Amino acid sequence: MSAVMIQREGAGTGAMTGKHWMVVAAGTLALLADDAQAAMSGQINARLILIAGCEVTNTSTPESPVSDFGTLDFGLQGPTWNAPIKASLDGDSSGKLNVACNPSVTGFTVTIDGGSHGDGNTRRLSNGRQTLPYQLFVDPSGARSYSNGKQHNFAVTSAAQTPIPVFGSVVANTRAVPAGVYTDTLTVTLDW
Repeated sequence: MSAVMIQREGAGTGAMTGKHWMVVAAGTLALLADDAQAAMSGQINARLILIAGCEVTNTSTPESPVSDFGTLDFGLQGPTWNAPIKASLDGDSSGKLNVACNPSVTGFTVTIDGGSHGDGNTRRLSNGRQTLPYQLFVDPSGARSYSNGKQHNFAVTSAAQTPIPVFGSVVANTRAVPAGVYTDTLTVTLDW
Protein backbone atom coordinates (compact mmCIF):
# COMPACT_ATOMS: atom_id res chain seq x y z
CA MET A 1 0.00 0.00 0.00
CA SER A 2 1.40 3.36 -0.91
CA ALA A 3 0.63 6.72 0.60
CA VAL A 4 1.02 10.10 -0.90
CA MET A 5 1.73 13.11 1.19
CA ILE A 6 0.64 16.46 -0.12
CA GLN A 7 1.81 19.64 1.40
CA ARG A 8 -0.79 22.35 1.60
CA GLU A 9 -0.04 25.44 -0.36
CA GLY A 10 1.43 28.15 1.79
CA ALA A 11 2.61 25.74 4.43
CA GLY A 12 6.23 26.11 5.47
CA THR A 13 8.89 23.49 5.42
CA GLY A 14 9.90 24.01 9.03
CA ALA A 15 9.14 21.83 12.04
CA MET A 16 6.11 19.59 12.30
CA THR A 17 4.38 22.14 14.44
CA GLY A 18 2.67 24.70 12.29
CA LYS A 19 2.78 22.50 9.26
CA HIS A 20 -0.40 21.06 7.93
CA TRP A 21 -0.05 17.90 6.04
CA MET A 22 -2.75 15.98 4.31
CA VAL A 23 -2.31 12.30 3.77
CA VAL A 24 -4.25 10.54 1.10
CA ALA A 25 -4.15 6.84 0.97
CA ALA A 26 -4.47 6.63 -2.78
CA GLY A 27 -3.53 2.96 -3.04
CA THR A 28 -6.21 1.95 -0.54
CA LEU A 29 -8.87 3.90 -2.44
CA ALA A 30 -7.85 2.31 -5.71
CA LEU A 31 -8.08 -1.20 -4.22
CA LEU A 32 -11.54 -0.49 -2.74
CA ALA A 33 -12.87 0.88 -6.03
CA ASP A 34 -12.16 -2.42 -7.83
CA ASP A 35 -14.03 -4.53 -5.26
CA ALA A 36 -16.91 -2.15 -4.47
CA GLN A 37 -20.47 -3.40 -4.89
CA ALA A 38 -23.72 -1.70 -3.99
CA ALA A 39 -27.24 -2.86 -3.24
CA MET A 40 -30.35 -0.78 -2.81
CA SER A 41 -33.91 -1.70 -2.09
CA GLY A 42 -37.13 0.27 -2.02
CA GLN A 43 -40.89 -0.10 -2.18
CA ILE A 44 -43.61 0.44 -4.73
CA ASN A 45 -47.03 1.34 -3.43
CA ALA A 46 -50.04 0.06 -5.38
CA ARG A 47 -53.54 1.44 -4.98
CA LEU A 48 -57.04 1.34 -6.45
CA ILE A 49 -59.80 3.65 -5.29
CA LEU A 50 -63.33 2.38 -5.74
CA ILE A 51 -66.06 4.96 -5.39
CA ALA A 52 -69.61 4.28 -4.33
CA GLY A 53 -71.30 3.86 -7.66
CA CYS A 54 -73.51 2.03 -10.08
CA GLU A 55 -73.26 1.06 -13.75
CA VAL A 56 -76.13 0.59 -16.15
CA THR A 57 -76.24 -2.00 -18.92
CA ASN A 58 -79.01 -2.98 -21.29
CA THR A 59 -78.06 -6.67 -21.37
CA SER A 60 -77.94 -9.45 -18.82
CA THR A 61 -74.15 -9.17 -18.46
CA PRO A 62 -72.48 -5.98 -17.17
CA GLU A 63 -69.49 -6.25 -19.51
CA SER A 64 -69.69 -2.69 -20.74
CA PRO A 65 -71.70 0.16 -19.25
CA VAL A 66 -73.70 2.15 -21.75
CA SER A 67 -75.13 5.63 -22.10
CA ASP A 68 -77.54 4.52 -24.85
CA PHE A 69 -80.02 2.58 -22.76
CA GLY A 70 -81.87 1.05 -25.68
CA THR A 71 -84.92 1.55 -27.89
CA LEU A 72 -88.60 1.36 -27.13
CA ASP A 73 -89.79 0.22 -30.58
CA PHE A 74 -93.55 0.33 -31.18
CA GLY A 75 -93.15 -1.25 -34.62
CA LEU A 76 -95.15 -0.63 -37.83
CA GLN A 77 -98.77 0.46 -37.72
CA GLY A 78 -101.50 1.60 -40.09
CA PRO A 79 -103.11 5.08 -39.84
CA THR A 80 -105.51 4.08 -36.99
CA TRP A 81 -105.58 1.61 -34.09
CA ASN A 82 -108.30 0.77 -31.58
CA ALA A 83 -106.15 -0.55 -28.74
CA PRO A 84 -102.91 0.71 -27.19
CA ILE A 85 -99.70 -0.30 -28.99
CA LYS A 86 -97.32 -1.81 -26.45
CA ALA A 87 -93.55 -2.15 -26.48
CA SER A 88 -90.75 -3.16 -24.13
CA LEU A 89 -87.21 -1.88 -24.04
CA ASP A 90 -85.27 -3.35 -26.99
CA GLY A 91 -88.08 -5.87 -27.59
CA ASP A 92 -86.96 -7.85 -24.55
CA SER A 93 -89.99 -9.38 -22.83
CA SER A 94 -88.52 -8.30 -19.49
CA GLY A 95 -88.19 -4.73 -20.84
CA LYS A 96 -85.33 -3.94 -18.52
CA LEU A 97 -82.11 -2.15 -18.03
CA ASN A 98 -79.75 -3.66 -15.47
CA VAL A 99 -77.96 -1.78 -12.73
CA ALA A 100 -74.94 -3.15 -10.86
CA CYS A 101 -73.87 -1.25 -7.74
CA ASN A 102 -71.07 -1.81 -5.28
CA PRO A 103 -72.10 -2.93 -1.77
CA SER A 104 -71.99 0.57 -0.27
CA VAL A 105 -75.01 1.53 -2.40
CA THR A 106 -78.24 0.25 -0.83
CA GLY A 107 -80.70 1.89 -3.19
CA PHE A 108 -81.09 4.28 -6.10
CA THR A 109 -83.76 6.33 -7.83
CA VAL A 110 -84.65 6.41 -11.51
CA THR A 111 -86.21 9.46 -13.12
CA ILE A 112 -87.34 9.59 -16.76
CA ASP A 113 -88.05 13.03 -18.17
CA GLY A 114 -90.92 14.08 -20.45
CA GLY A 115 -88.89 13.59 -23.61
CA SER A 116 -87.97 15.94 -26.45
CA HIS A 117 -91.56 16.47 -27.61
CA GLY A 118 -93.50 16.27 -24.33
CA ASP A 119 -95.58 19.13 -22.96
CA GLY A 120 -94.69 18.66 -19.28
CA ASN A 121 -97.54 16.24 -18.59
CA THR A 122 -97.62 13.94 -21.61
CA ARG A 123 -94.80 12.29 -23.51
CA ARG A 124 -95.20 12.52 -27.27
CA LEU A 125 -93.72 10.85 -30.34
CA SER A 126 -93.27 13.30 -33.22
CA ASN A 127 -92.69 13.14 -36.97
CA GLY A 128 -91.79 16.84 -37.04
CA ARG A 129 -95.37 18.06 -37.65
CA GLN A 130 -97.71 15.66 -35.85
CA THR A 131 -97.43 14.19 -32.34
CA LEU A 132 -98.82 11.03 -30.75
CA PRO A 133 -99.10 10.62 -26.95
CA TYR A 134 -97.49 7.66 -25.23
CA GLN A 135 -96.83 6.46 -21.69
CA LEU A 136 -94.09 4.59 -19.83
CA PHE A 137 -94.66 1.93 -17.19
CA VAL A 138 -92.67 0.04 -14.58
CA ASP A 139 -94.64 -3.16 -15.25
CA PRO A 140 -95.99 -4.79 -18.43
CA SER A 141 -99.60 -4.54 -17.21
CA GLY A 142 -99.34 -0.74 -17.03
CA ALA A 143 -100.39 -0.56 -13.37
CA ARG A 144 -97.40 1.59 -12.28
CA SER A 145 -96.33 4.44 -14.55
CA TYR A 146 -93.16 6.47 -14.91
CA SER A 147 -94.65 9.94 -14.53
CA ASN A 148 -92.66 12.75 -16.16
CA GLY A 149 -89.74 13.64 -13.92
CA LYS A 150 -91.00 11.58 -10.95
CA GLN A 151 -88.45 9.48 -9.08
CA HIS A 152 -88.94 5.74 -8.63
CA ASN A 153 -87.05 4.00 -5.84
CA PHE A 154 -85.18 0.74 -6.34
CA ALA A 155 -83.51 -1.26 -3.55
CA VAL A 156 -80.13 -2.91 -4.01
CA THR A 157 -80.39 -6.18 -2.10
CA SER A 158 -77.26 -7.98 -3.34
CA ALA A 159 -74.20 -7.59 -5.53
CA ALA A 160 -76.27 -9.00 -8.40
CA GLN A 161 -77.80 -6.73 -11.00
CA THR A 162 -80.98 -4.86 -10.17
CA PRO A 163 -83.42 -4.66 -13.09
CA ILE A 164 -85.07 -1.39 -14.13
CA PRO A 165 -88.10 -2.40 -16.18
CA VAL A 166 -89.34 0.01 -18.88
CA PHE A 167 -92.53 -0.65 -20.88
CA GLY A 168 -94.35 1.71 -23.20
CA SER A 169 -97.79 2.18 -24.63
CA VAL A 170 -99.00 4.47 -27.42
CA VAL A 171 -102.60 5.34 -26.64
CA ALA A 172 -105.38 4.11 -28.96
CA ASN A 173 -106.00 6.37 -31.95
CA THR A 174 -109.17 6.03 -34.04
CA ARG A 175 -108.52 9.03 -36.31
CA ALA A 176 -106.10 8.71 -39.21
CA VAL A 177 -102.68 10.27 -38.71
CA PRO A 178 -100.07 11.13 -41.36
CA ALA A 179 -97.52 8.46 -42.29
CA GLY A 180 -93.95 8.92 -41.10
CA VAL A 181 -91.42 7.93 -38.50
CA TYR A 182 -92.46 9.17 -35.06
CA THR A 183 -89.68 9.42 -32.50
CA ASP A 184 -88.81 10.85 -29.11
CA THR A 185 -85.69 10.95 -26.95
CA LEU A 186 -85.93 10.45 -23.21
CA THR A 187 -83.33 11.23 -20.58
CA VAL A 188 -83.01 8.64 -17.81
CA THR A 189 -81.33 9.79 -14.60
CA LEU A 190 -80.00 7.36 -12.02
CA ASP A 191 -79.22 8.79 -8.56
CA TRP A 192 -77.83 6.97 -5.54
